[in-house]
Amino acid sequence: MRNPVIRAESQSDSGYTLIEVMIAMAILGIGLLSIAVAQLSAMKVSSRSKNLQQAMFLAREQLDDLEALPPGAPVLNTAAVIADPANPIQIGNDPTDETRFSRQTTVTVNDPSANLARVKVVVTWNTTNVTGMNQVQLTAVKRMN
Repeated sequence: MRNPVIRAESQSDSGYTLIEVMIAMAILGIGLLSIAVAQLSAMKVSSRSKNLQQAMFLAREQLDDLEALPPGAPVLNTAAVIADPANPIQIGNDPTDETRFSRQTTVTVNDPSANLARVKVVVTWNTTNVTGMNQVQLTAVKRMN
């Protein structure tokens, strides 16, 4: 006949209970869910950063073109708002990327003082995953003559 004391000790070492397994699964599930949320957030930030970098490149490119003009260039002597003829601008060849950029240049003569022109380049873009318009603006002062 078996001894009841020995039998009780062997049953306590027989394995995990259902509650212990359920608690372990809940902790694992919460950990995996938080990793998934962090990954989604990182992807959104990466996309926004990429668009911001591309917009800065477009604005800087236009500003560099205008800064390369010699003093007395006709575009610097008249106040004007110039829309880029290539609007909307798509960067890259990815057909799934629906981000389009618009670039506008504003020249204000005699601002901040006589014989100076303030040049402002504004790049705007709209993305499908963010509501509203995003914008980058760069400003420079150029000698008119």
